[in-house]
Amino acid sequence: MGSVAARHLAVALAAATFLAVVPAANAGLVSGLIGAALPSCGSTSRPFAQFGDGGSYCTLKNNGFESGSAGWTLSGGASVVADNEPWFVSGQGRNALDLPPGASATSSSVPISLLDPYFRLFARGSATDGALRVQILFRGLTGNLTGILNASDLSPSGYASWEPSGDVASLLALPLGTSSAQVVVTSLAGSGDWEIDDVFVDPWLNRIG
Repeated sequence: MGSVAARHLAVALAAATFLAVVPAANAGLVSGLIGAALPSCGSTSRPFAQFGDGGSYCTLKNNGFESGSAGWTLSGGASVVADNEPWFVSGQGRNALDLPPGASATSSSVPISLLDPYFRLFARGSATDGALRVQILFRGLTGNLTGILNASDLSPSGYASWEPSGDVASLLALPLGTSSAQVVVTSLAGSGDWEIDDVFVDPWLNRIG
């Protein structure tokens, strides 16, 4: 079984196990979360098919930074620059996000549930001594923070040129009551910049519908 298929099977088993042990008092809540997973997610595409991942993904708002920083909160010198991942998976884009050392960017919220287990993005780093940290902020229906996941630290040694990230998993850390999530990317480099482009969320429910 391929690694992508194996990960998706693991997600299915984890979700089934989770639902099996949820107390009856929470059953309605979990059912509601699952039922609400995709209606507001929007249209999907298969941006990672050429990399062996045939999954359908939703885009985050302004996921390729073609509208500047709209939909993102930038800090620490983060800025939108003229660049693009070379596969143009979201179309003929011209922009990317540049993160100098210590800079950070936070996306707008995207609907998420037990059946939205992965985020993926494209990254490139000129840094030689610091990772790109990817965090997920989980939020409830009122926008309240339900949890923070340090999801992944991308090593600069693997991103000297543009590369798609691996799956940034969120399923196994999803707190009850979560209805949306935000992606936070932070450059931990001491020198050199990171760039990111085209950030997606995987609505896994499309795989079993």
